[in-house]
Amino acid sequence: MKGLKTFTIEYLKRFGALAAALSIICLVAFFLAIIPASAVLATGDFVYSQKYVGGVQLEKSDMNTAYDLSIPRNENGERLKFLGTYKVTHYCSCTICTWGSGMTASGKPVAEGMIAADWRVLPKGTTVYIQRGESLITKVVEDRGGAINGNIIDVYVPSHGQALQMGVYYADLYVDPDTELP
Repeated sequence: MKGLKTFTIEYLKRFGALAAALSIICLVAFFLAIIPASAVLATGDFVYSQKYVGGVQLEKSDMNTAYDLSIPRNENGERLKFLGTYKVTHYCSCTICTWGSGMTASGKPVAEGMIAADWRVLPKGTTVYIQRGESLITKVVEDRGGAINGNIIDVYVPSHGQALQMGVYYADLYVDPDTELP
């Protein structure tokens, strides 16, 4: 304790009272910043807590789930259903990537917005949401391939160069909450 007192006196002598006060304010601000923000409101006999994550107030129904803000939502504002992390590859309609017919297994011509998937995992016509970083990309399962088994999707792109450039990566996949899967 004597060492702390000596340090404090030396600090005050060297830097002055203003510097000591600023240091205390910085320490208090630091500790307040690491404590999760929540304000307690009393309404009659009922007390509840308003919780904030990243400056955004959670809805009352969301307060018991710490990760609700990280769950993407569809255009209707509904939380999407997480399917898992999938391997994502890319293909085009050239003879290297496909048979060169330009048609999907569902009988439609290949086009932007389509993906190939294992229809036992993601049936034809399923709308999926691919989350990569902050981006959420919507695609529809319209094709399948011999090498597409399990948790792999193959995203259609217009050129072979773009397919090579996009490469292979892993991304989280979501579907609408009411989507029925096998």
